[in-house]
Amino acid sequence: ITALVLTATNASPISIVRDLVQFNLAGHPVLHKSVEWPFDSEIGIRRSRQYQELNGRLGEKGIERLGLGVDGYDRERLAQQQKRDEGHLNGIDYLTP
Repeated sequence: ITALVLTATNASPISIVRDLVQFNLAGHPVLHKSVEWPFDSEIGIRRSRQYQELNGRLGEKGIERLGLGVDGYDRERLAQQQKRDEGHLNGIDYLTP
């Protein structure tokens, strides 16, 4: 359903049809402008090493950093988490001798 809004008081039938075709069927003229963006397809390969050094291969270091918080109590929180996780392997208790 297309709504046609007339802003001119003396719009002729030809301009109404032209506007209807241009803005509803063909699209707004801005949509047909060609735009070029600088794009480097190799940037992901080059930045992969940097990402892995910072966040780990699968992001495990980044997830750990997020879990430690940003309020300055990261060392205390890390000690609490290590104490909590002692004796656990991937969320499963494993037998200790």
